[in-house]
Amino acid sequence: MSYLVCASPRSGTELLCRGLAATGVAGRPQEYFLAEDPAKLPDYWRFWEEGPYAAGHDVSDRESYLSLAYRLGSTPNGVFGAKIHWNCLRWALAKFSEMPRFAGLDRRAILRAAFPGLRVVDVTRRDRVRQAVSWARMAQDGMWVDPVGRPEPAWPPPTGPPRYDYELIAALEALIAESEPGWRQLYNELGLTPYQVVYEELSSPDGYERTIRGVLAHLGLADYLGPIPAPQTRRQSNDLNEAWVAAYLADKASRQP
Repeated sequence: MSYLVCASPRSGTELLCRGLAATGVAGRPQEYFLAEDPAKLPDYWRFWEEGPYAAGHDVSDRESYLSLAYRLGSTPNGVFGAKIHWNCLRWALAKFSEMPRFAGLDRRAILRAAFPGLRVVDVTRRDRVRQAVSWARMAQDGMWVDPVGRPEPAWPPPTGPPRYDYELIAALEALIAESEPGWRQLYNELGLTPYQVVYEELSSPDGYERTIRGVLAHLGLADYLGPIPAPQTRRQSNDLNEAWVAAYLADKASRQP
């Protein structure tokens, strides 16, 4: 069985995915299929068979990378999980389409073929402004996650302190708004009903375990009676985020006709 965690950045997917992986029965969902517009990428960004997941493994082409991703993302019970963001979806599908066995297929057929027994988990955040502010900040300082117990380096390395940018935040807020009906249309094409996860509930003290167990049940793992490990990531927002939120809302109000 396969599942995809579908979202836009800064909606709590790392908190969710690492929590699911920590159970040991729900796959190991990560961004194995991260992809971007190659025309806009720095030279040092490489993905799939040339990217960080492939490093140190015997990966010679995209087919062997796909086999690797299945191994990395699966737990011994055969459950495979991966995460994909809306802004990466079209580019990920393009990379699948370049493989002979997916050539000529529409996106429904590609996803059905690539992920047998597919189920989907839809993750959203009620507060789109704070989501966009977090995305704009993390895009500059490269600190996409603060894991418990083992720090991860910023990527890409920051070139300076993050700066408030109204236009960037507005563009990201619009992309977040676009993603929600976009995902719904795709779920309809797939004929699937997603399990809905809301960041504000997932990140609350009394909602975390309930959300993880709800996802497990959606994946057919309701019989898992083991513990739900504590959150594997720490909240990153601070006073800087709140200052940007206030500045953005004020700027936005001043630009209204």
